[in-house]
Amino acid sequence: MSRVGRGYTVHTALPAYVAAVAELPVSAALTDDVRGAVAVVPGSGNWWQGMMAARAGGASAVVLADPTVLPENAFVSHLWPGDIPVIVERPRLRPDVVADAVAARRGSPARIITVECTAPAAGLDAVIRDGFGWARSLAQGPLRFQVGIATARGRMALLDCGSLDGGALAATLVGTAAGGLHAGGMLQVLALGEVRTELTVDQPAGLARLEASTEEGALRAPERYESSARVALRRAVEACSEGPVPDLSELLEDMALTWALLDA
Repeated sequence: MSRVGRGYTVHTALPAYVAAVAELPVSAALTDDVRGAVAVVPGSGNWWQGMMAARAGGASAVVLADPTVLPENAFVSHLWPGDIPVIVERPRLRPDVVADAVAARRGSPARIITVECTAPAAGLDAVIRDGFGWARSLAQGPLRFQVGIATARGRMALLDCGSLDGGALAATLVGTAAGGLHAGGMLQVLALGEVRTELTVDQPAGLARLEASTEEGALRAPERYESSARVALRRAVEACSEGPVPDLSELLEDMALTWALLDA
């Protein structure tokens, strides 16, 4: 594992991560050598092969930056060895905002979850995948795909999940293709139960608004100003010393639901 002073080296050419390294001078420094470094793999193209190449090159950890949805056959003959940690940057599903949303429910299970996704057609599947991620996070358990409809203009899915207290939970997801060229898309999530959770993630606008309502009133979570890239990089540095994280398995779980919907 490559260290500089008290920090770790980072191999990347992505501007957002170059900036994140500059903002973390004590814990990170740029390097041209992937061996022993935290390797940032772009999420465009065949990022799975990019991750395997980084591991083969001797990276100590991988950060997967905003991955697209790959076809299912990209994983048929390959399994991630699990010997180095993988941090997945999902700007629409930031772990700090997820933690805020789960904490605001105060242990109260959701009974109904609805997710609405809107994005240009080329990026809709990735937004839907992160919508499934939000439903999974608020359900606090794996989702089961029941039925879905997929057309050129949109997607619709019905899911269920057993909640933590053994009660039933139903979830719906609707994805709509929109015009425009701006990547990112928008997510609107509503979780109902004894606590009402409302979330809006507008990636092009850089907005994540979270509000939880209880019998005591409504509470809006504070905005997170740290960049998504910096959060991912900090988590990667921590994972180098603390061990595995569930990011990759959760990503593949959400992609499996996306594949099921696309096959509907």
